[in-house]
Amino acid sequence: MVPWLLQTTRTAYARHRPPTCQPSWRYSQKTRPGRPCLSPRRAGPSDRQKAVWERVLATADLTVYLAETGAEAAGAASMLLMPQLTYDCRPTAFIEAVVVRHAHRRRGVATLLLQQALKDAHAASCRKIQLLSHKRHSHNGAHDLYSAMGFTPEAEGFGLYLDE
Repeated sequence: MVPWLLQTTRTAYARHRPPTCQPSWRYSQKTRPGRPCLSPRRAGPSDRQKAVWERVLATADLTVYLAETGAEAAGAASMLLMPQLTYDCRPTAFIEAVVVRHAHRRRGVATLLLQQALKDAHAASCRKIQLLSHKRHSHNGAHDLYSAMGFTPEAEGFGLYLDE
């Protein structure tokens, strides 16, 4: 197993290095018919990506987890803590965008990312942790991983993609 370096927006990005969209991280025409890829391969982040990254850094209850090996990003995940008036005023954590590069799958990267997110959710006294995963991931091992980490399927999710 590769020794992964796990960083978050709160610790790793004092240098303000936004992530770049690489082909293995983009939606393809196959998975999102009729919609272009998020961005083409380029040497560095676009102005739009930089602006979004600055917004991420400015969002207090949003954390991006990044697993790196050497200078390469191996995987990432995001978690947003949402205050609640229900659940005895304990926040709900929303985990989203758990992504691992193909070359690093089934090597513990997603587990590491999720373990840290769960630890942070517990530290924030969250009552509930929501993790949404598309049905297309039910056969690639993602849902098995989430189940092994204690998540149970309990809701039907709905998505609506808005055209740009």
